[in-house]
Amino acid sequence: MTTTGDMFVRFRPDADAYIASIHAPSITQRESEIISAALQDALTDIAGYKWLVIDMHEVTFMSSMGIGMLVDARSRAAGKKMKVVLSNVSSEMDQLLRMVKLEKVFAICTNDKQLKKALKR
Repeated sequence: MTTTGDMFVRFRPDADAYIASIHAPSITQRESEIISAALQDALTDIAGYKWLVIDMHEVTFMSSMGIGMLVDARSRAAGKKMKVVLSNVSSEMDQLLRMVKLEKVFAICTNDKQLKKALKR
C-alpha cells in the first residue's frame, strides 16, 4: 500500500476510500494552508474513489482557517463526485465541529463503528 503526503498530511488508498491522515495536533493558518494545498494536489491526481476520509486522530485544536480547509476539501472532493467523512474525531473536536454545524456537511465519526456505517461497509 502506497502512502504519500507531506509533513502534515499523508495519503493512502483503502478500497473505495482515499484516506488523508492529518498529522498536526493544532491546525492554524500555517497548517491549514499546507494541508489544503496537499489535499488539492492529491485530489487532482486521483479518480475512482467514492469517499475522501480525513483521519483527524491527532487533531486537538482547529482555528477557523482549519474549518475553512475542511469545507474547501469538501468542495474539491464533490468535484470528483466523492463524499467526505471525518474519522477518529476527538470529543473536543466533535463538539467544535457540531457547534459550527458541520455535522450537516460531513459525516463525523468518533469511532470505527461509525466510520464503517458512514462508508456503508
